[in-house]
Amino acid sequence: MQGDMDRETRLIEEFGLRSITGQELGIDHYFARRGIIYACRGYEELMEALQSGNFYTLTGIMPSSERIHLGTMAVVEAVKCFSDRTKQTILLVADLESLATREVSLEEARRIAFEFHIPTYLALGIDPEKCVFYFQSENKDIHKIAADASREITLQEFRAVYGLLEPSRIISSLYQIGDILFPQLVRPMIGVIPVGLDQDPHIRLCRDYVRRSKFFQFKQAVGVYIRDVPSLKGEGKMSKSEPHAAIFLPEDDYKELKRKVYKAFSGGANTLEEQRKYGADLEKDVPYKILQFILKDDSELQRIAESYSSGQMISGEIKEYLYQRLVELMQDLKAKIEQYRETVKRKEIRIISSARELAEYLA
Repeated sequence: MQGDMDRETRLIEEFGLRSITGQELGIDHYFARRGIIYACRGYEELMEALQSGNFYTLTGIMPSSERIHLGTMAVVEAVKCFSDRTKQTILLVADLESLATREVSLEEARRIAFEFHIPTYLALGIDPEKCVFYFQSENKDIHKIAADASREITLQEFRAVYGLLEPSRIISSLYQIGDILFPQLVRPMIGVIPVGLDQDPHIRLCRDYVRRSKFFQFKQAVGVYIRDVPSLKGEGKMSKSEPHAAIFLPEDDYKELKRKVYKAFSGGANTLEEQRKYGADLEKDVPYKILQFILKDDSELQRIAESYSSGQMISGEIKEYLYQRLVELMQDLKAKIEQYRETVKRKEIRIISSARELAEYLA
């Protein structure tokens, strides 16, 4: 863990963020206890939000494929950390962004969202009674914010934040600002947005816009950052752009799942004798790192850490352990996804398309 922590410290300093602890958050969730939530942009606003309870939590659904991976699941779990204390939880379907950057039609994005993503997010624990959904293409009010943001942000700023400047990147970032601030068209309050560190440019640009806006009196958006679920190859984060190095949810092919897990980068020694003598390097071991995200029992995770780092457990055993936990996760998820598909079909989720409809829901 020390290597990860050193890297995180460097990134926090480089990006100008503030490290946060589970104790500061005051949230009894294993992501907070384990430091998976580790930094924020907007510490003062975050503390104000948590102390007052007057904030909203928001995350997006990118409907570009029919499955998510463990990295997306981690973001959903982070949203759940705050959902019990927030005034509202909002899940937006980024169908316009998917059209602009992923070449997915609005019709296909809608199908994917209804048949796969929304049921999966609900199966992962998002409470349909306590959250609302909307599609970017149907929410006229985010366009008002995006239009205002387009006046306040210069091309030089876009280039500084994103590097390569393309029309699709510009319009997507403007819609993202609209999404982040949309709930405040009903009532100004702090927005808490759980994301990976790679999403920080969007948060930074949004916060800059909030400071400048002349027509809207927005409160700030707070970026809350979670550790990346590692790629199975041991370098970088898990991504759907590298399907051979990612674990998707749900997974029907358990043989393929086992193959992936057993090929995951190991922190074990080169020989069984060395493994027994020196134990594993938990800083490098991908199976152990993934267990930190999916194994909720703290005492069990501690048992695994002690056994594996001392040499009592070897690499093949922790990989088999991870595989079995993933199978359990897949089986549980598949049953729940089918259940929530019916919930979606029966229109038992709240889909809005404007601030007025959100206000009616909150009334």
